[in-house]
Amino acid sequence: MSAIQNIIFDFGNVLFDLDLEATNRHMERLLGDRYAATRDKLLTSDVFRLYEVGGLSTEEFVDTLCRAAEPPLRSEDVVAAWNSIFIGMPPERFEMLLRLRRRYNVFLLSNINDLHANWIDAYMAREHGLSDFQTRYFDAVYYSHLLRLRKPDRDIYEYVLADAELVPEQTVFIDDLTPNIEAARQAGITGILKTPDVDIMVLMEDFLV
Repeated sequence: MSAIQNIIFDFGNVLFDLDLEATNRHMERLLGDRYAATRDKLLTSDVFRLYEVGGLSTEEFVDTLCRAAEPPLRSEDVVAAWNSIFIGMPPERFEMLLRLRRRYNVFLLSNINDLHANWIDAYMAREHGLSDFQTRYFDAVYYSHLLRLRKPDRDIYEYVLADAELVPEQTVFIDDLTPNIEAARQAGITGILKTPDVDIMVLMEDFLV
């Protein structure tokens, strides 16, 4: 790994543990037998992708979800369901990032939206006393809703490489989704797939020696 100088991490289910089905479970409890029809209406509306690339404001997004149901849902219930995916980030992963920064340039690249980004910031302050999470643990942070780009579109990898002035062949990207890894490889980046059965601490052992 001596040629590698840069490590780019995905966030969800790589560094931060998620329960990706939690929102569906919460919405099903809220909607009962209206759940399937409401879900299908939302999935065909492209609202989730638009919100993830900053194409909708949070107010517009929440209003769309509320009004997809009949009768409409309360906004506070929708926000609670939307943010229910988060589990946490164990303390040892923060130390791992600091150790990696002694030898590598470390970056974060995440498909994320405004509500989730704000929840993360509040979590970091509340649970870990961190007001400077992004600058303390990363050389730069790239969020899809701010860039108006998302994985696995190749443009987002090209943007990160250009913005951070990275050489693709000296760069590793860790993600939990195969399409995102394949897209990074097409941009010349070494991709490493984070599978559910392997903890990120184990996956990064070769970089921590």
